[in-house]
Amino acid sequence: MSKRGTLIWLTLIFSLFLVLAIYSFHKNNPLLLISSEIVIPLLYAVTIWILLKSLKPISAIGRSLNLLKEGDFNITMVTTGNKDVDNIIDVYNSMIHRLREERLSVREKNHFLDLLIESSPLGIVMLDLDDRIIEINKSGLRCLGLAQGSFNGKYLSELTSSLGPEIAKINYEEKQLLVLADGQKYLCRKLYFMDHGFKHPFYIIEEFTEEIRKAEKEAYGKLIRMMAHEVNNTIGSVNSIMSSIQSNPESVIASDREDVIRMLGIAIQRNYQMNRFMQNFSNVVKLPLPEKEKMDLNESVKIIIESFSSVSKEKNVAINIHLDSHSPIISADRSQMEQVFANILKNSIEAVGVNGQIKVSTSGSPSIVRFEDDGPGLSREVSEKIFTPFFSTKPGGQGIGLTLVQEILTNHGFSFSIRNKETSGTEFIIRC
Repeated sequence: MSKRGTLIWLTLIFSLFLVLAIYSFHKNNPLLLISSEIVIPLLYAVTIWILLKSLKPISAIGRSLNLLKEGDFNITMVTTGNKDVDNIIDVYNSMIHRLREERLSVREKNHFLDLLIESSPLGIVMLDLDDRIIEINKSGLRCLGLAQGSFNGKYLSELTSSLGPEIAKINYEEKQLLVLADGQKYLCRKLYFMDHGFKHPFYIIEEFTEEIRKAEKEAYGKLIRMMAHEVNNTIGSVNSIMSSIQSNPESVIASDREDVIRMLGIAIQRNYQMNRFMQNFSNVVKLPLPEKEKMDLNESVKIIIESFSSVSKEKNVAINIHLDSHSPIISADRSQMEQVFANILKNSIEAVGVNGQIKVSTSGSPSIVRFEDDGPGLSREVSEKIFTPFFSTKPGGQGIGLTLVQEILTNHGFSFSIRNKETSGTEFIIRC
């Protein structure tokens, strides 16, 4: 019953009592009549006062709940002195405080996210549940060649931009490199985020800018120069030997057979070196996806260390082994991972030079392989470019080894890092 209904009901009851008292005592007992006329209105007033006082906290709670429905979390309630009511008020105030803090936190995070999306160099296109565009950041507008507000409610396939219909064909979790008719390249990916239990799709567009094209051109130029240098050296030396034999066949036939064999051996060796040189590049380009199987980490590490035993003895490099006693088992392509270990160990031996120290260790839970050396460490310039294709600090180096390592570990989903140690030397860590 409402507050107004309760007051009307009490008024009717006390009025009835008063009428009955007047009817009963107006002739027989005037004193009781007068007393009833005083006491009944007084009881009515006290009852109404107690009722209003009891309903006041409930009214306050009702008003606060209305504010809560409207999303106003700034008003709290004052305690009344009634223990039971105050317990409810304390719970309400605590809830209001928590809701206010959470809403403020959500607003701050959303504001930060909005700033991050808007200032991102990546184009971001957000769609609603019907795949209609609801938001595009500045970078996305630039990539799509659109003006602000010209896309609201449209499908990607309806955009005048040639890029819009192309990215609309991309499936979830799919990454595609799109090349448009004007030569522009975009790396695009379709993902989704959850909102109230529903998937909201969005696209990420990465533009291949002029700086990226310039870097590609420099890399291709370095590759071509490197390959041309190796091919020219090989062809020059082999042609020199062939020309000597062709120009003086009589003297060659009459000469010592060992000299002829030595000259042909040099030619064969040069051709073999060029073949190995070209094969190294081919391995990077044609690297297959890993065929994973259970692999004993300790066993593979020991095999690779043993294969470098002669090289380490020749340079007097001590390789200290600290393998986990439980023999960590990982899921990986054994041949590819052993190729990774071989490249890292080879680089460590070359880094320490002569009379150096190398430590190789494994551990489990999680499985980790660690290569440490006491070489000179990495300079800042080398650290920034160490995984850049065709970058090498060695004279005549191809810069393929660590590129291959990075590709294999990335394909396996393994994390890795290389850094300078606090004392001296470098540390290469692989987390399988």
